Amino acid sequence: MNHVSIYEEHVEKKRKTGIPRLLEIAGTKSVYLYIAAILSIFGVIAQITPFVTVYLLVKELVENINNIQGIDTAYVWKLVWITLGGVAVFGVFTYIASMTAHVAAFNILYEIRIALAAKLARLPMGYFNQRNNGSIKKILQEDVERIELFVAHHIVDIVQAVALPLLSIGVLFYVDWRLALGVIVPIPLAFIAQFSMYNNAGKTLYAQWQQRMAAMNGTIVEYVRGMPVVKIFNQTVSAFKRFADDVYAYRDLTIFWVRSSSTSFSAFLTLLSSSAVFILPVVIFLLNRENSQIGYGNFVSTVFLFLYIGMGISVPLYKLMLLSSLMIQISTGITGIDDILQAPEIPDSVNGKKPETSDIEFRNVNFAYGDNDVLKDISFTVPAGTVTALVGPSGGGKSTMANLIGRFWDVQKGEVLIGGVNIKNIPVEVLNNTVSTVFQDVFLFFDTIEENIRMGNDTAAFDDVMAAAKAAQIHDFIMTLPEGYKTLIGEGGVHLSGGEQQRISIARAILKDSPVVVLDEATAYADPENEAKIQMALSGVLKNKTVVVIAHRLYTITDVDQILVVNEGEIEERGTHKELLDKSGLYRNMWDIHVKARNWELAAEKEVQA
Repeated sequence: MNHVSIYEEHVEKKRKTGIPRLLEIAGTKSVYLYIAAILSIFGVIAQITPFVTVYLLVKELVENINNIQGIDTAYVWKLVWITLGGVAVFGVFTYIASMTAHVAAFNILYEIRIALAAKLARLPMGYFNQRNNGSIKKILQEDVERIELFVAHHIVDIVQAVALPLLSIGVLFYVDWRLALGVIVPIPLAFIAQFSMYNNAGKTLYAQWQQRMAAMNGTIVEYVRGMPVVKIFNQTVSAFKRFADDVYAYRDLTIFWVRSSSTSFSAFLTLLSSSAVFILPVVIFLLNRENSQIGYGNFVSTVFLFLYIGMGISVPLYKLMLLSSLMIQISTGITGIDDILQAPEIPDSVNGKKPETSDIEFRNVNFAYGDNDVLKDISFTVPAGTVTALVGPSGGGKSTMANLIGRFWDVQKGEVLIGGVNIKNIPVEVLNNTVSTVFQDVFLFFDTIEENIRMGNDTAAFDDVMAAAKAAQIHDFIMTLPEGYKTLIGEGGVHLSGGEQQRISIARAILKDSPVVVLDEATAYADPENEAKIQMALSGVLKNKTVVVIAHRLYTITDVDQILVVNEGEIEERGTHKELLDKSGLYRNMWDIHVKARNWELAAEKEVQA
């Protein structure tokens, strides 16, 4: 089944929101929602039964108040059993409706998350650079969970909250339309008083509240990740200014929202609970009329019925009001989900070409992040089976060039080719299998070491995983762990050093065995011992591969086939290590600084040695 299609088939249509969009998201599972709604209505019909039977019971007792012997005992017991039956039927229908809604909810939850995960994997890296982790996390976790909660629990509540008042008012109008008018008068007044919370201004305020919460979530994630720096420099929550600002902004907006809504909310509650105030004047008016159709015999039972039902209507209406605020949350959450599902992705070339060789070519490539030009008319070739190093000052465009090889973004002008084929014409899956990237910052999932390595090839046998680990010089370390390859790592698992994480990442690349390898300073965080092991591991990865490596430690690239010196988005120099030293340009200057840095010693250490 295509889990994404039910979400994306409407892109050409007018964008829906709220419940209509939720039903669209539900797809074939919307049938379960309709069944749950119908069962809920039957449940409400059963729920209203006790109201009627109690009214009839009171009427029977009032009519025979002066003649207890005249009470029809069989009739009373019949009403009792009907009442109990109504309660039981209500419980059964509500339970079945709830279970049906839960089935729909968990299926919808699954499909939404599968669709979001698939979509995020197809989005360009720029999408994530332009959004903080907190906002994406909020959509994937809170908004999706809120939809599940809404479908599983509140669809049934909404149907019952609407159907119960309508059926109740229908019964009241059947008994006496004049008293029924007294019951319904406060209802529209209550919702008029509450309108200010749910008009466009209220929706805008809620959207702002969501934005503040997303910003706060993102800052909290950053604050927790930066805890070592916070502790080293003795920073507090208040001293971490952006964290404090986001928390206070969220608090201030929440308080403002509560205060601005307090008057209308109080009026709503007061009016909704005041049906008796409107019923009693009508009763008095009718009793004072000569030809009152109520009659004194039915007076007590009728008034009891109207007070009983009239005051009871406020409960589902109050619940409906609470659910309406939840509806705004759901609508906002669905909008956030759709913003991801409808975000422009890198187009896939389904019937594209597969490169026959692994040479890389940049042909007059220009690239910009928004209005910020990063690469300007870049052209170079990496022959198959050779190693090319990208060096230069920070911010010059090296990482962007490396990432363009894997098509993390699409270039605005020019072409990036592998094996003579424009990567835009290579199917994404084929391109992903062609290019392996070992990042400077390694991310390990909370899973076993085996599964983290197997990400390079999810069909690989365990022996292949172990062979990759051995080639990456990490096998011996893994075997020292209590559970070996089954040891959990990542957040919540065993902590690994930077060098150990890098070698896990290299094992992934070895297992993937792609013809093109991109290395983003793979030894940047390694100590000398780990660096030596990583270099040995890389020698296995790079054998007979086409390699592009970003290097800051220049001594690691003295033997590569080609060095490109990238500065301010342009290739300023190119050649071998020796050729570039002879030119006495930027590379020679960088090399001299690099040599001085390697020979640098603390002054205190020199004095001790002297």
